[in-house]
Amino acid sequence: MILSFSILVFALTLALIIWRPKGLNEAFFAAPAALLLLLTGSLAWEDAAYIWQIVWNATLSLIGIMILTAVMDDNGFFRWAALHIVQRYHRRRIVLLVGLSALSCLITTFFNNDGTVLIMTPIVLEVTALLGMGLKARIAFLLSVGFMADTASATLMVSNLTNILTADFFGISFGDYARNMAFPGITASMATIAVLVSVFGRTIGKDTAAGRTVQSFPEPSSAIGNRIVFRLSWVILLLILIGYFGSEAMGMPVSFIACGGAIVLWLVGAATKSSDSARIVRRTPWLIVIFALAMNMIVYNLHLHGATEWFTEGLVPVAESGLAGAVFGSGVLFSLLAAVMNNLPAVLVSSLSISGLEDQSVLPFASLIGMSVGAKLTPLGSLATLLWLGLLRRDGIHIGWGAYMKYGFILTIPVLFVSLGALWLQHWLD
Repeated sequence: MILSFSILVFALTLALIIWRPKGLNEAFFAAPAALLLLLTGSLAWEDAAYIWQIVWNATLSLIGIMILTAVMDDNGFFRWAALHIVQRYHRRRIVLLVGLSALSCLITTFFNNDGTVLIMTPIVLEVTALLGMGLKARIAFLLSVGFMADTASATLMVSNLTNILTADFFGISFGDYARNMAFPGITASMATIAVLVSVFGRTIGKDTAAGRTVQSFPEPSSAIGNRIVFRLSWVILLLILIGYFGSEAMGMPVSFIACGGAIVLWLVGAATKSSDSARIVRRTPWLIVIFALAMNMIVYNLHLHGATEWFTEGLVPVAESGLAGAVFGSGVLFSLLAAVMNNLPAVLVSSLSISGLEDQSVLPFASLIGMSVGAKLTPLGSLATLLWLGLLRRDGIHIGWGAYMKYGFILTIPVLFVSLGALWLQHWLD
């Protein structure tokens, strides 16, 4: 009875998160469901405290990074970078695709996947419209943003909320994470660009719409609101990155470093009037703290009542099949799990399943690839994907789930196996 109730609560919550009636934030559906589990005794308050210990650092890190991203975006930092690429390569569409994909990759790597979607989607919508591209060519460029937002997010711990959750669960420091995931993450990013070019190169090349001249675009320098804030952004980014690597030695959670840097830049932006503080507050995903806590409570409730045992049982023979079998086999399983139930709840299921195994050295890193790259198989796999689809709909571009999954299969499968191959090679050489 409790098992059926737990599954029903999870399924209904997930359905509401996908549907999002009246455009309500995901937290408005996850929080009541988690509270219901507590009030019915299905989940204990001690369990909620345990989950809070898992999610607090990750969610506060995300908030800090999103504040930092919003202040820099208000000051024109990312538009400045995009205009440089567009001015130089607007006549060479394939190179333009590579350039904008690379910019999306950098934003994802050093900020996060949601930030990439929020920043790059409007820029690419504007650029492709100004260049007079047809719908198919525009979709190709937009897909480069949507996919790079997640496929590039395995590189650094801060690139994706699921990365921080996994790292905190297994006690992986920022430096250890980078040593294990930088090579597979960069490989995934390069593979994404290669697959995008091979799949959409002909479509972009055949686009007959007339391009604009370079004079159609403003000078990159005109995008910068305040040059002091612009220069300070580079300094703070460097200091934050240094702080990330030194966080273990200092005994400081990465969220403190991210939030500290964000607050400094926010205060300077407010003092120089280069950023709108009210807009920054509105853009910051404060409710992610409630959503992450509630959603992980719902998933932990499934685990407590045996609803996730099937995944652990399926993982055992794969984990015992040697290095290659463990990497590729578990990577596929983690990918399917994320694609079916969304990577945020899937990360707790995968972490709990891995923790029950004897040899778990490579599995957390294989799960990271599954949660970032494999999640792109379906629109449900990543909240960043659902956000991206919503932004496109608002601009009149509709990509249905069927069409997305066709692109998802074509683009994701090769990138998934190439990145898993990079992980296998790195551990084999070690």
